[in-house]
Amino acid sequence: MDSSAYLSQLLALLPPGDALAREPGSVLERLLSVPAAELARVDGRVEALLLESDPARTTEMLADWERALGLPDECYPNESFSRASRAWYFDGAGVLREAAVDEPRYLYDALGQRTEAVLVEAAATNSVANARAGGAVVGTPGTLPTGFTIAGAPLALAEITLVGIEDGLPCVELRIAGTLGAAGDLDIAFTTTTATPALLNDVFTGSFFWRLISGTNPANWRMRFEEYGSGGALLVGSQVDLSPATNAALRGQRASSAYTVANASAAFLRHVMRLRFAAGAVNVTLRLAVPQLERGSGATSPILNPVGAPAATTRAADQRYVATVAERRARVLARLIERFEPTPAAIIGLAAQLGDTVTLTEFRPHDCEDDCEAALLDEPWAHAFQVAGGAQLVVEFTCEDTSETPLSQWRTGAYECAIRRFAPAHTIPIFTYD
Repeated sequence: MDSSAYLSQLLALLPPGDALAREPGSVLERLLSVPAAELARVDGRVEALLLESDPARTTEMLADWERALGLPDECYPNESFSRASRAWYFDGAGVLREAAVDEPRYLYDALGQRTEAVLVEAAATNSVANARAGGAVVGTPGTLPTGFTIAGAPLALAEITLVGIEDGLPCVELRIAGTLGAAGDLDIAFTTTTATPALLNDVFTGSFFWRLISGTNPANWRMRFEEYGSGGALLVGSQVDLSPATNAALRGQRASSAYTVANASAAFLRHVMRLRFAAGAVNVTLRLAVPQLERGSGATSPILNPVGAPAATTRAADQRYVATVAERRARVLARLIERFEPTPAAIIGLAAQLGDTVTLTEFRPHDCEDDCEAALLDEPWAHAFQVAGGAQLVVEFTCEDTSETPLSQWRTGAYECAIRRFAPAHTIPIFTYD
């Protein structure tokens, strides 16, 4: 019933006579409209409660249904996250951190507090092999990071002043000096000319972190993209102006720009940091970190190569699963009417429902009627069965892991949890993977 129906009932309950005015808009009617609205609200909630008592239609009480039935559980989580590689993110203090395999990367608000939002990115490969700037040596002039080059004579590397880390970013600090008779460019490249394959209309994004430590302020701060042919010859170069670097924190100064390959003969692409100086003496110190060249129209989170092992490095895609309301209702219904007969066919069917194809093998003890090639199995094997699935991802320990990380980790199929749960108590399920 709505509020008008309840108002009519309340007016009808009043004693008869002309002493109480019942006309629309009267003081009495307006007074009674307040409890009428509350009665209508309660009536609606009672009606909603009837709907919530049906697990196929529940919304508000879905969490209560799940709690009563032991959901979600390890077999049927409401949310899960996976990623087949390590990845990087900035924490609440603005420090670059490494997330382990399958570890979600939470986002932080302006106050540095962790939110419930999780960074989800597609797979990406940083084709700059030495994103960590490894191989650099402090000195005068010192040694550039492996694979890095400087061009722009008479300007040249005068000194490597620092090789270190700022806010988790592996960085190198270099001083450039020289005297220009006319305005000129200084190019700092991070790879060889043939490091990154590229074809016509491919889209890339180049990026790097930079910081002006001291000295001459360039007239122009630019990123240059260079296309090369299959033989390594330069075909075309294109540059874009960027916001000048300052002496602010390195983490907040990431330059990036997208580029579309334009030459039909292009086979390779690289991005270069280009600084243009006015004529005269130049003496400038710059700090650089994490050069990155990846496919796509925008820069993703920093991707670092393994320590001491320069190579193009891929960050696997983040896979975040959040169960829909319909899926959660279906699980509640299934749990209510669940009756599972653990036959071989039923177990194979259960794995199929979870998206996996498996085979099942049962065992029996060896006896005198078996041939000489039969396995020598004793009585307990009568209670074992083997479920064979597809390929299994093995995550190996690396030099970047902590002492608490296992030497190897095996990611099991989704069906393994469900089968262990339904297997009779006296049986021993054995799981194998290709």
